[in-house]
Amino acid sequence: MRSDFTDWEKTQMRITGLIVGLFTVTTGSAQQEYPNIEGETLLEDDRVVVQRFVLESGEWEGIHEHPENQLVIVLNSTNELVYRYRGSERVFERPENDTVRAFWRPGPVYLSDEHDSGNTGSRPLEWIAITFKKDSVTTDDPPAQFVESENE
Repeated sequence: MRSDFTDWEKTQMRITGLIVGLFTVTTGSAQQEYPNIEGETLLEDDRVVVQRFVLESGEWEGIHEHPENQLVIVLNSTNELVYRYRGSERVFERPENDTVRAFWRPGPVYLSDEHDSGNTGSRPLEWIAITFKKDSVTTDDPPAQFVESENE
């Protein structure tokens, strides 16, 4: 694992750690798998699976599924990505100095959705997928600091 993280990357990792800490404990498997690329599992416990993936220029992930409830953090963006889903295709273009981005993928995505992504750009695409295991994400009984006003 890299040791030369920028301050921004360190901040993103801290935020990710806090988000992971907000969810309840559960069991189950939630590995993200792609037919054409291998991921590196960085952490797996009873709540989450944290994996790192790299999609080189010209590579396609292959038609795949996504489990429910994933937080995706794009560390290095390619300049062009083709996204296919249920027969439609979109092309995403990103500037060269694109910063770290994160997004929530509620899922699930099934094989029947024919979802695939390809790196048609000139730079590798690198991301961290944090998959929350079944029933680890809940909206019941949120922590008090999120529902009580500061004056109480």
